[in-house]
Amino acid sequence: MNVKKLVSYICIVAILCMPLKVSAQEPIIRMLSLEEAEELYYQMLADKEIQVCSDLGTCELGISKSDDKLLVIYSTGCRGTASKIGVRNLTLERKDGLVWKDIVVKSDYSENTDAYLGGFYLNNPEAGKSYKAHCIHYAVKDGKELSLYTETNPYVYN
Repeated sequence: MNVKKLVSYICIVAILCMPLKVSAQEPIIRMLSLEEAEELYYQMLADKEIQVCSDLGTCELGISKSDDKLLVIYSTGCRGTASKIGVRNLTLERKDGLVWKDIVVKSDYSENTDAYLGGFYLNNPEAGKSYKAHCIHYAVKDGKELSLYTETNPYVYN
């Protein structure tokens, strides 16, 4: 083999094996204090030119045991009055082996209000079985629908 070729191969292998350092400036993030966040939040809401990303407020879904029954509760909040507000495709599932099976599916809503609260009991839950719930919270405000998906972690009923 020619000496020039040998030196070329060694150089190529050395270049391919050497780590490259790419110097990029790291982003600098400064967290807001609670006081700063609260002040800036209220300034943002007062400024009519700044739009809040969504009028949909707090949306919660919970699952628990209550009086030997399985309890599912949910709430949907909206900033201002919504013509329609609630949950849809609310699904309670029970785990049978490796598969989750739907046992309750419902939708519910209120009209001309800023919040919706609801819930239900499952009267005959099976001890030792896992249950979970998920739904879509939604509000129709000024003719536009806003929605948010939520789900619970699996809950073992004992």
